Amino acid sequence: MKSHARVVIVGGGIMGVGLLYHLALEGWTDIVLIEKGELTSGSTWHAAGQCPHFNGSLNMTKVHMYGTELYPKLEKLTGQAVSWHQCGGLRLATTDEEVNWLKYVYGVSRLAGYEGEIISPNEIKTYHPFLETFGIKAAFRTVNDGHVAPADVTNAMAAGARQLGAAIYRRCRVTDIKHLPSGQWRVFTEQGNIDCEHVVNSAGSYCDVVAGWTGHIAPITNMLHQYVITEPLQELIDLKLELPVVRDPYSHAYLREETNGILVGPYETATAHTCWDGAPPRWDYESELEPNELDRIMPWLEKATERLPLFGNTGIKSIISGAITHTPDGVYLSGPAHGPRGYWMHCGASIGICQGGGAGKYLAQWMVHGQAEINMREFDPRRFGPWATKDYTAEVSVADYHHMYYCYKPAEQHAVGRNLRKSALHNTLAKYGAQFSQIFGWERARWYDPSGKGETFSFRRNNAWGSVRAEALAVRERVGLMDLSTFAKFDVKGKDAFAFLNRICANKLPEKDGSIILTHLLNDNGFIESELTITRLAADHFYVLSAAAAQLYDMDQLSWRKKESETVTITDITDDYGVLVLAGPKSRDVLSVVYSGEQGRWLTGRMTEVAGVQGVRLLRVTYVGELGWELHVPHAGMQKIFDALMKAGEPHGLKLFGTYAMNSLRMEKSYRGWGSELTNEIDMFEASMERFIRLDKEDFTGKVASQSRKQKGQRMKLVTMEVANTDSDCMGNEPVYHDGKLIGITTSGAFGHAVNKSLAFAYVPPDLTANGMEFDVMVFTELRKARIIPDSLWDPDNARIKA
Repeated sequence: MKSHARVVIVGGGIMGVGLLYHLALEGWTDIVLIEKGELTSGSTWHAAGQCPHFNGSLNMTKVHMYGTELYPKLEKLTGQAVSWHQCGGLRLATTDEEVNWLKYVYGVSRLAGYEGEIISPNEIKTYHPFLETFGIKAAFRTVNDGHVAPADVTNAMAAGARQLGAAIYRRCRVTDIKHLPSGQWRVFTEQGNIDCEHVVNSAGSYCDVVAGWTGHIAPITNMLHQYVITEPLQELIDLKLELPVVRDPYSHAYLREETNGILVGPYETATAHTCWDGAPPRWDYESELEPNELDRIMPWLEKATERLPLFGNTGIKSIISGAITHTPDGVYLSGPAHGPRGYWMHCGASIGICQGGGAGKYLAQWMVHGQAEINMREFDPRRFGPWATKDYTAEVSVADYHHMYYCYKPAEQHAVGRNLRKSALHNTLAKYGAQFSQIFGWERARWYDPSGKGETFSFRRNNAWGSVRAEALAVRERVGLMDLSTFAKFDVKGKDAFAFLNRICANKLPEKDGSIILTHLLNDNGFIESELTITRLAADHFYVLSAAAAQLYDMDQLSWRKKESETVTITDITDDYGVLVLAGPKSRDVLSVVYSGEQGRWLTGRMTEVAGVQGVRLLRVTYVGELGWELHVPHAGMQKIFDALMKAGEPHGLKLFGTYAMNSLRMEKSYRGWGSELTNEIDMFEASMERFIRLDKEDFTGKVASQSRKQKGQRMKLVTMEVANTDSDCMGNEPVYHDGKLIGITTSGAFGHAVNKSLAFAYVPPDLTANGMEFDVMVFTELRKARIIPDSLWDPDNARIKA
């Protein structure tokens, strides 16, 4: 066994092997994979092997598509036989909202480039003559996806990796991992130790245990999943073409052909549970199945028989009952773990056979090149924080499993695993009718419902519309108050704090105490990693704010960029402060009642006392494009200041507002959003953020690449559009057409209540960015007219903000 390698991957399932193969394809050959048993002997070997194209996420669709393109070619590439079945698929819709979802995904399919169509119930029999169509309103038909033998595809990628120089050690259990003072990692095994620059946790059902060795978290649960296979049927023996894989929300199951029989795998909507009472499997657990619980899944098998009567015409040949990993959001973990560099997660896939190839490709790109060609944020393990406890993970993962074929509408979330992180005002806001959503464990108000009925979630405009309009107009016409305590918050202190931040930020850091800037962290390739708001409280003290979901991510971005020689401390103070946003033309009148000090110019901040509460960080900045302030308040003082502002605001018609209204208001100002407009796929010039990058600075991370990218010209350019929408607004990832050709993509949208327009951001070719340029945007399969409008439709000169 080697004593040193560039990369050590722990775990020999399809996720680990897929990464090994693609690292080797990228040219990294000093790489090792260690497996305690045989390859695929955990959950991979017994998986059903479905590989669907249909998915609501564009990035996940690209992961899936790559697998379906790679797997048929693997035998030629590696010499290892692979049983690939390109039979296509049918995703059924039984409600109007499911039809809306199919229509949205159709737009995603146009962007991704796979062949698919929405067909009527009458057309289904053309592709699946045995399927009963009762209750079906439509189906999404895919053509080039299918299913594959899991062991075949894994062993083929392993063979390919070996041929490229990678090493695989089987029958060798990893027993511990430690971070060394040198920055490398030591992997302890039964056959010796290996030091490496990068260690990857691909330990499948054991990944949470392996993560725990180094103090990391891997929020996965091992769910018991079962599927059954019937004896061969003459009808299928006589059939020339293989039936498409059906995904049916009625039976909550996938149904497909398997060796001339029928395979049915239900995701039961009740009674599902974890394996081994939530404990990890034994270390000697290998290629084993669990005792079947056929009686428990009978209600869903009976529904499958109604949908596909052929299923009931013969006996059951096999019952597969085994563990599959599941995360709370059903999305695998892939990317750097929080903490010291070089520890990567690549695990937690519940449909890993489909994802193993693409997941490996894109993580390999990230490891080798510093970024992938797709936005990896939805896979990043740092989307979960310490609040993702074992109990939370189990409860929410079971719920996610129960809802595998449920159609979640926009903003709809699981009802369990809530109230993990709450503002000091949570109970108070609830009394005002706050409708909360969860963001990085926090409960944050989306909108306020005076009726108390709650939101009727839909892909179209819903019952929140009127209330959100009132909230947004209150901010534009009078004054609004919002709890935005969810900000990630950091104190950066020390004699080198200015030099450190100025070196890593694209914008120029303020040299005057009390000044505020918006800035971005770029990677070495010049692409956007983070968006920060920085307030200079003193020459050696900077207050840094970022998105709630970026708390761990941005802590790493800051920490990883600090040089050992720099005297700087970076402290996460997110939980120390709550935040109130006071905004609107009457906001100064309200603030003056509770605060008599200097209010400051736009983009200035100070430490002060408000309403008798000391230690308030008062910042004159907002994300809604109005005169306003953010009050960053020690938690103990939040209720006092809230009550004082509410009382002071009453004569001015102050109204509470939530994130729905904030999104509408920021769209009217063309304010970009991190994770939607600003991603690791985009540079500052493409995002039309030139004013926030100072190429005249001596140096900053990504400067050289940014200069080069500016000289070469942009691949695309961000524009603001008004769209002729009727009962819905753009959500992002809608196709944009010009003269009948697909030329762009939306990133987000909302109705601008003050300007009475449906607005959207979109990336389009640079030569099509003139004001007034017209396009068509596909919204739920309908082409809707759109045209470019100037940025900041509301108050373009910022006169209201600077008042």
